[in-house]
Amino acid sequence: MQPLLASDPTAVGDYRLLARLGRGAMGGVYLGRSRGGRVVAVKVIRADLAEDPEFRERFRREADAAHAVGGFWTAAVVNADPDAEQPWLATEYVPGPTLHQAVADHGALPEATVRSLGAGLAEALVAIHNAELVHRDLKPANVLLGPDGPRVIDFGISRAMTGHSLTATGIFLGTPGFFSPEQTLGGDVGPASDVFSLGAVLVFAATGCGPFGEESTASLLYKVAHAEPDLEKVPDGLRPLLAECLAKDPADRPTPTQMLDRIGETSPQGSGWLPQPITAVIAQHATELQRTAQAPDAPPAPPAPPNPPKQQTRTYTQSAPAPSAPAPPSAAPAAPVAAAPASPMRQPITPAAPQKRATQAQVVQVRRDGPGPEFRTAGRVSAGIWAAFFAALLVGVAYLAERVSVDREPLFLLGAGLLVFGAIWSVGRMLAPSLRLKVNGDGVVVHRFGLTREYPWSQISRVGVVGRGKSTALALWLADGSAPSSALWLRVRRYHGGGRVYPIGATGGFIARRQEARRLRTALEQYAPGRYDSRIL
Repeated sequence: MQPLLASDPTAVGDYRLLARLGRGAMGGVYLGRSRGGRVVAVKVIRADLAEDPEFRERFRREADAAHAVGGFWTAAVVNADPDAEQPWLATEYVPGPTLHQAVADHGALPEATVRSLGAGLAEALVAIHNAELVHRDLKPANVLLGPDGPRVIDFGISRAMTGHSLTATGIFLGTPGFFSPEQTLGGDVGPASDVFSLGAVLVFAATGCGPFGEESTASLLYKVAHAEPDLEKVPDGLRPLLAECLAKDPADRPTPTQMLDRIGETSPQGSGWLPQPITAVIAQHATELQRTAQAPDAPPAPPAPPNPPKQQTRTYTQSAPAPSAPAPPSAAPAAPVAAAPASPMRQPITPAAPQKRATQAQVVQVRRDGPGPEFRTAGRVSAGIWAAFFAALLVGVAYLAERVSVDREPLFLLGAGLLVFGAIWSVGRMLAPSLRLKVNGDGVVVHRFGLTREYPWSQISRVGVVGRGKSTALALWLADGSAPSSALWLRVRRYHGGGRVYPIGATGGFIARRQEARRLRTALEQYAPGRYDSRIL
């Protein structure tokens, strides 16, 4: 959970918002509390998308689909308003991490846990398909690990089997590496497509990696449609079943009911179905939930008088009561109590303690071998072409120098010097290794020449993809208020209090840049919930 930002709503419908849970492509997800005290997860669609009739219809279908499904292992819908100025959807809150987060932080799950997970998700698909729906985006980030079993969430791109798709030609709905070959090739998408995705999700849970690796979008699209999945690390007891789920022909895949028969009597209920480290995380989620949910409601009148400009300061690492600065640093814990009337609701989720943990997190390391995408800059080919071009010009200058009058010789020497410099610079760029970026559950790491710059998530308050075209870059804002520093091998440009730490615009041509920027945004949505801000430009 992250504190509410000054730009976030404080109430939606009958629900008071308490904290930020994350942000996706369609909007933000918040922890909310009803007037009766029930805690829910509230998804609020972005204001700019609310003006788009296609996105509004997509959100309406999500609400209708989730209402229709029910079932044991899907997050129950509590309320929704697709016609609001900013449409919203409230579902039950599951106090647990996503499967993607759990595997990224704690590694692959044991076979018994994967069997229980498969049984729960297969039963969820039974409920979804009985409602004549296809989920179409079953992936690790859309599976929550609750204390009593898994939950399938986000019906944002599911559709009625008998309905019509709202997609345009050439637009894919789903996540590369987890959606089916028929989605990739534009064929008919039915219940068997969800079975393929379920097989890919279980491979990820059992091995820590998807069945087709973690490569570029184009590579994943090709492998899903034409290559065989890599099941070498899958436990022997699960390999035959998952191989059938990942069959290219939908007719060769088992149904969710047949999967339940094959998996056997494995109930995910009970606290022992998950490994102890993940159970401990769920316990922490439950404790934080209880503390946040018990926060008193803010009085309706008092918030207006006290210093609105300072309270609305856009900050991600300090609570709003910071204006009570006369107190010395040792008295910092008492500051929230003194400022309680101004914003009592936000105290439990913006304590000073996390700020201290962030400054003490210097020893945290970002594992470069952990699951997560890697990016690297390109340009060696173009640098080689420029080096050859400059060399050719130098030859031409040398040839002309013999036939030019003496009074113009200095001009030729100056031009030759510039050409030599350009050739040397281009050769250096051609020979220099690429700058690489790794994004995973630990944080962000940039490395080159054997040198490394690590940014753990505990030290980052906000992250986003900024700029357009060749100026597209990954920007970070550090929790201590400082900006990332530059080095001889890593040039960091300042950006509105943060810094551009990696140039996505240098990863290739126009198409490659767009693909890598999209892949980076997807990675940030999965690995940096609550920190990734998709509104940054």
